[in-house]
Amino acid sequence: MRPRLLIYLTLGFPDNKFLEEFVLSIPEGTVDGLELGLPSSDPRYDGPKIRSTHGEKSSFDIDQIGGIMQICRDQEIRVNILSYYSDIEKAGERFLQGLSRHTVHEMIVPDLLIDYTEEADTFINRMREAGISYIPFFNAATPDRVIEKYLEMTDSWIYYGLQPSTGINVPVNISEVVERALSLINQRDIIFGFGIRNGSDAAEIIRAGGHGIAIGSAIVDDIRRRDRDAAVYKIREYREALDSAV
Repeated sequence: MRPRLLIYLTLGFPDNKFLEEFVLSIPEGTVDGLELGLPSSDPRYDGPKIRSTHGEKSSFDIDQIGGIMQICRDQEIRVNILSYYSDIEKAGERFLQGLSRHTVHEMIVPDLLIDYTEEADTFINRMREAGISYIPFFNAATPDRVIEKYLEMTDSWIYYGLQPSTGINVPVNISEVVERALSLINQRDIIFGFGIRNGSDAAEIIRAGGHGIAIGSAIVDDIRRRDRDAAVYKIREYREALDSAV
């Protein structure tokens, strides 16, 4: 199966019109999925570069996702939303209702299993009732019992971090991390992110058995400069690295 390539973008960075034009500029078939981060006042599990894309935006209208969601549907790019539980709770029930209205079917909530363990099960059930799949986020520090529990509660693909947050480059043996993840997580696609520095890292993940990667920090500076061509060039490099590893 062809390895999956997901890209991360923060809603509103640098502005929504640019993001929509950028997604339209990505060559067809290059990207398999878009991870759309919603602005947060406390993106605590994002690294410095991704954190900087949130700026001072701590609130937004959920209907702002409508334009980019439509473009992704037209381009046949699968979308998942990344949002922090602390922000979701402030927004109340209208948050999940808004996601459903815009045909969002998958969401990553990076702080849920770390900072809100008592609320996690109830919230995952609320998501399911709204027609949204919870995508578990794990990393090497996640206890085995937590992984086992939330594999039982979900049926989506898995997001697995090489590092504890984005933009961190602590030395890590990629093959060992991938092999350990595969030993714990059977019969589920595992997409790796958080700390993929280049195409060589991406290829190593696939050769070790990973099903795909997600990148974000790698294109932040290009997006900040509104340099679509440079960002697309990097995305194509990652695509080629993934395809060459199969």
